[in-house]
Amino acid sequence: MSTPSFDVAILGCGPTGAVLANLLGGLGLRVVVCEREPAVHPIPRATHIDEETLRNFQATGLLAELWPHTCEFGEAEIVDEGGELLLVDRIGERDSPHGYSGSRFFDQPAFEQILRDGLRRYPQVRLELGLDVVDIDVRADHVILAARRADGESLRLRAAWLVGCDGGRSLTRAALGATMTSLAPRRHWLIVDTLLRDLADAAALPGRFRYRLERERLSIYAHGIGRNRRWEFELGEHEDLPDEATVRRWLARDIDPDRLEITRIAKYAHNALLADIWRSGTALLAGDAAHMMPPSAGQGMCAGIRDAVNLAWKLQRVITGRASHDLLVSYERERRPHVEQVLRGTLFLGKRLQADGAVQRWWRRHLVRLIGRVSPLLALSRRLSMRRPRLRAGCFDLASRWHGHPLPQVRARHQGADVSLDDLLGYRFALVVRAECLTSRLREWAAGHDIVLVRPGVDFEEHDGALLRFLRARRLDFVLVRPDRQIFGAGDVTAMPRVQAAFAARFTPTMPAAQQRVTAAELSR
Repeated sequence: MSTPSFDVAILGCGPTGAVLANLLGGLGLRVVVCEREPAVHPIPRATHIDEETLRNFQATGLLAELWPHTCEFGEAEIVDEGGELLLVDRIGERDSPHGYSGSRFFDQPAFEQILRDGLRRYPQVRLELGLDVVDIDVRADHVILAARRADGESLRLRAAWLVGCDGGRSLTRAALGATMTSLAPRRHWLIVDTLLRDLADAAALPGRFRYRLERERLSIYAHGIGRNRRWEFELGEHEDLPDEATVRRWLARDIDPDRLEITRIAKYAHNALLADIWRSGTALLAGDAAHMMPPSAGQGMCAGIRDAVNLAWKLQRVITGRASHDLLVSYERERRPHVEQVLRGTLFLGKRLQADGAVQRWWRRHLVRLIGRVSPLLALSRRLSMRRPRLRAGCFDLASRWHGHPLPQVRARHQGADVSLDDLLGYRFALVVRAECLTSRLREWAAGHDIVLVRPGVDFEEHDGALLRFLRARRLDFVLVRPDRQIFGAGDVTAMPRVQAAFAARFTPTMPAAQQRVTAAELSR
């Protein structure tokens, strides 16, 4: 029996695995994606996307197809058991640098299908649906997967690298011998997914995402996409799964349950978990295989997509011989602290809303009302619960003050068309440089390292000049940005040799002639 060979094997084709496969396919790598289920799960699990995650989906080149399956998230509200409004706030990143305004609901099944269909663009990418991987053999320089199809056929697959995007019960994590560390006690919840029988009934339901602080339990309502409506109810530690009659009684707080088609009633646990290692040899973890978080802030899937966008270009550089394996050390070094901070923000929000006794319920109600009425407290609470830390350590010129910050995405005009900056740059390294600072030597260096070079105001026209203002306000003559849109290094012309040296320490050029040093004097010519 022959063993097909690939650059990367991805175990799991949920959102994280599908985004990773699309990015690797676009980079020209040979990829196999192994997914146990034969079709996309028809009921949404995640419902929320933030601005950064929209930008990350944009990197796949499929956002135009994905966008119609989203709608504005808008505001979230917290009410007491009688429906009195305690707090309302718009959900979104203030002054987002990502080119989008506000979070959005999304249709996960539609997204997953579009992402899977997008793999057809890449003939070197193989999607294996209905394939159950039963054993993983991680060797020194490759991985062997033993798998079985639904009809009983067995097969073996070989890949230089394996990325486990295989969820909370990850086989890949077990093969690595990784364990999960809990950052908070597990909480049990009931999830109730429904469809409106008549879309006109939407007007009778809350127009916002809603937390209800009930005496017996905390509950959540999300209006979702189209006819999808979701309720979640906190359960006691030893509380059994309620019967459907009880569930219908709970739903009746908001709507006659006969107006709904109930598609799922399930008990599940809110976990706050981080894997102790994310890589062993030629195998890595991403998404829920590496971390799990409560859905209070809607960041679980968003974190997995960040993993994929951070990892894909690093794998490509290593596989093509343009970086050493040490580059992949930066994956966990960058992503793990970021995930932990986002997770702690999610836990901060959850702790403010949970209450296990009468005194805690009294305090919760008055604290939430106070936060809702005092603007500085609301701003502080928002900042603590929506943590988006910069990436401080990893693959950067650490001497650059702005390393690890995202490059602002702006709308631009290029060759007569309106485009987003990311679409113009592509999923690759880019050097954004002020026109007066460009020299032929710098142009040669960028070409030799496969870095796209653009001059705001010359190679494209901004709609409102936001990018040039960003550069001027920080006294930057250039910004070297990574494919994941994180700033590798930036500064005035005198900082260019240092940033080039930091880049050269990690990456080899595509052309020997590009190894020439560019001095500050040459840049000023």
